[in-house]
Amino acid sequence: MISAENMSIRRHLRLLDKLMLLAACGIAAALFLSVGWLAIAPIDPRGAVSLLTHRNPIVMVLEAVALAAITAFLATLIAGAKLPDVGVFAVGLGLTLASMRGGTATYLLITIANGDRNAERMLAGKLAGESLIWSALIFVGMLVSGLTTRYLRDQRAAFGDSSLAPSANPGPVQLEELAVSECPVVNRRLGTGQESDQTMATRLGGLKTTLVTAVVALFAFCLLVSGRLPRAIMHGQVLFAVFSSFYLGVWISKQWFACRTAFWSLLAVPLVAVLGYVWAVSASSSGHAYAGLANVPMSDFLRALPITFVAAGTMGVLFARWTLGDSPPSPVAVLVGGSTGLLKHGSRPHGPASKPKKSDRKGL
Repeated sequence: MISAENMSIRRHLRLLDKLMLLAACGIAAALFLSVGWLAIAPIDPRGAVSLLTHRNPIVMVLEAVALAAITAFLATLIAGAKLPDVGVFAVGLGLTLASMRGGTATYLLITIANGDRNAERMLAGKLAGESLIWSALIFVGMLVSGLTTRYLRDQRAAFGDSSLAPSANPGPVQLEELAVSECPVVNRRLGTGQESDQTMATRLGGLKTTLVTAVVALFAFCLLVSGRLPRAIMHGQVLFAVFSSFYLGVWISKQWFACRTAFWSLLAVPLVAVLGYVWAVSASSSGHAYAGLANVPMSDFLRALPITFVAAGTMGVLFARWTLGDSPPSPVAVLVGGSTGLLKHGSRPHGPASKPKKSDRKGL
């Protein structure tokens, strides 16, 4: 059930705000296609961007973490006042563009598996672990976005910015609107921990959102990535399939559940990636009409590189959160929320004819 307190804040982007967003995306693209490419480029100039194709994977991950932190900081500083988690989106955009500069998953299928289905299963297992590493970069973007937003909030408070007043409608993005504010343990460090009586209900609704988003994205990706007949792997088709699948997953999950932030929807991205690659490990090649072709994988999930899947999925989730409105709360949820607020403040309703106070009308 959708409750009124979980409704996300909608902000109208003016022309200046759109230009700032475009500037943040441009900086992310420039960083990842220049300095970032030097850090994550494969040994083979035509190779795919992966930990399996890099000369030193550990150094690659460390440099990518530093680049993700810088990108998230700059994007939040530029456009973080109007769009929540814009720093996370910038990291996803940069990783996507960097992956498209390299080769497709065909490179891994030919150079590592080379038509051997057992080797292909081992490759799928390695890609499942690699998807978790790229997901860690997204988490770094979430953390840096939260720290940057808290710093900007403190600076506005120190200088007495009037946008922090309750009359500002709506004001700049607050720390409680970011995905990291619902991340367990981390939210307490940032000072956004939820009340104890709301923790279980919030997490239960969040897990339902994650489950629905993951299931829808899982099936949608399988339908979009290859079509009826296997085709050559292309960056554009894989990017469209991943982005659209998670956009659709968020749209459907928002019909039943509303979360305050994008955290629980973002959690579905690594979940689907790991489940997809694990499914590829157990896939059978018996009866496969194209089993003799090295560039045709047994599972459609092997068509997407882990970096592409995680980055494009993150972009799809956040873009859906920005563009799709929450479903209106049911009358039962609003009445229950209003009654809870009255009882919480020590007031007792005396009957259907009693009128709420002026302060209670604002809560309703």
